[in-house]
Amino acid sequence: MTRKNSNSSSILPEDDSNDPSHIVRVGKSATLDVGTVGNDRASFREAMDPANQSLGEALRLSYRLLQLAIAGLVLTFFVSGFQSIPEGVTGVRTIFGQVAGDSGSEIVAPGLQPFWPYPIGEFKTMQQRQSIDVRDAFWPQRAQKDVTLEAATEAASSSEPIRPGRDGSVITADGDLAHLQLTVDYSIVDPVAMLTQISSERTDALVRSVLGRAVVQTAAVYTLTELLEQRETPAQDIRQRMQTYLDDLQIGIQIGTVAILERTAPLAVRAAYQRVQTAREDMKTKLERARQEASVELVGAAGPNYLVILEMIQQYELLLTAGDIAASDDLLRKIGQRFEQPDIGGQASHIIMQAQAFQSNLVATLSKETRQLMSLAQSYKDNPKQLVQQLWLDAVRKSISQNEVEVFSVPNELNHYVIRVKSSPEIMQMRRDADLTRKKMAAAMLGGNLPSFELGSRQIMIDKPGRRLDESGDKGFGR
Repeated sequence: MTRKNSNSSSILPEDDSNDPSHIVRVGKSATLDVGTVGNDRASFREAMDPANQSLGEALRLSYRLLQLAIAGLVLTFFVSGFQSIPEGVTGVRTIFGQVAGDSGSEIVAPGLQPFWPYPIGEFKTMQQRQSIDVRDAFWPQRAQKDVTLEAATEAASSSEPIRPGRDGSVITADGDLAHLQLTVDYSIVDPVAMLTQISSERTDALVRSVLGRAVVQTAAVYTLTELLEQRETPAQDIRQRMQTYLDDLQIGIQIGTVAILERTAPLAVRAAYQRVQTAREDMKTKLERARQEASVELVGAAGPNYLVILEMIQQYELLLTAGDIAASDDLLRKIGQRFEQPDIGGQASHIIMQAQAFQSNLVATLSKETRQLMSLAQSYKDNPKQLVQQLWLDAVRKSISQNEVEVFSVPNELNHYVIRVKSSPEIMQMRRDADLTRKKMAAAMLGGNLPSFELGSRQIMIDKPGRRLDESGDKGFGR
């Protein structure tokens, strides 16, 4: 290839005058002549090969980068469907808004869950356990502003009535008003049923509505005293009613616990009501103390099985009051027999044991004296004076042989004189000890002032009723 260049410029004057207006200027010009040597096409291809190669390599690199970018985007799109479900969270998978999965397996489990990416697929999740506090719905507005319930009570006045729509309250079975604050824990046990009925954002509102209905209906079956004093039963009834309503809706919500945080009578009467409650609690305490003391007394009187004896005594009093003497006497004998059973303890058992021991001792003593009299009967028949004299001497000998007896011998010549004799200190002390011992034995013996062989003889009546346990005290020995 050859190039030929020409470049010329000339000025042709028309005359010899120096007038520049007569000068004609001719511009530059260039002519490019391209010549070829040999094969023109081959030469051109040879000249363009380096540029084509550079452009092709650039295009191939750009295409590969574009392929990698598209592959990365596709991979990122599919990987975006993976989602990690934390513990305590439940939910379902949806494809184009419809719940996906076989029946019974729609609920997602905690952990990494693969699924179609959005907008094809989506995870709809929510907290499995939730709780709500209801502090204003059934509570007076004024009390909400005060720091404590006591401060609200002091600030309350009977001239400021409870206004519906402003102050929350419930009506009890006896027509009184009460205020409550509650908290409720619930669980989503069937998210499929819940999400097909309502959205997860409306769950709390639904539970609050069901709680309000259950509280109003439950309070209507309790009196004010019962609602305030029974700590667990009202909350359990509220929970049961809430669960019944939710089961009817088939909403997939399970109520866990219902707790009544605060409960009170209307603030204007709360102080007076508290005084009544305090007096009632004091009465219960005193009544319980009296029952315990009565139980201790009865156990000490007849042992742990005193209720059996007490019931028989009550029946005996009813028969006696009705005038049925024959039946009352028969029951009295049965009461005596029941007292002798081995399961009866306390003072009754102790007295019966003393009586049985005294009876045995009395029988033994009488038997001994009977045998002695039988042995002396023949001697008395043969010589009664001699036997009497002998027995008198034996009695004198027994009397003077005792330790506290002191014997003085005085000659007959002094029988006309008055002699004052003072016992020895040892004998006097011995007499005092013996007298004290006898008094202790008499005090320990039931009816110690009675003859020992007639225990309780003052209560024995001939041909008329003896001791009676009539409470009125107008019949029998005790009147």
